[in-house]
Amino acid sequence: MIAGGYADWEAKRRERTSGGKAKNASTEAAPPPPPKPKSTKLSYKDQRDYDLLPGRIEELEAAIERDEAALADPDLYTKNPDKFAALTKAIEKAQAEKEAAEERWLELAEQVEG
Repeated sequence: MIAGGYADWEAKRRERTSGGKAKNASTEAAPPPPPKPKSTKLSYKDQRDYDLLPGRIEELEAAIERDEAALADPDLYTKNPDKFAALTKAIEKAQAEKEAAEERWLELAEQVEG
């Protein structure tokens, strides 16, 4: 039995396995290299998306507003249910695409800001 705690037992064990020479714990494991700093420069594709997405988002907003204005006609559903369904699907698709474009633009903006 060894008097002391786990650290004492570990030191004694190292003395026996290394032939009486205790190794310093700090020399056994080198500290891990520091992580690479993220590059703030965007790739060509990312820079292109960053530049073009605000315009695309505006186009989608305009399309959504236009389709919602057409849906505001109270007689549309009774007169032309197919057009009503098509407008509803188009609005849902445009909203999903707009949301994805906004998220992508925010990711790129965070990369630019660092």
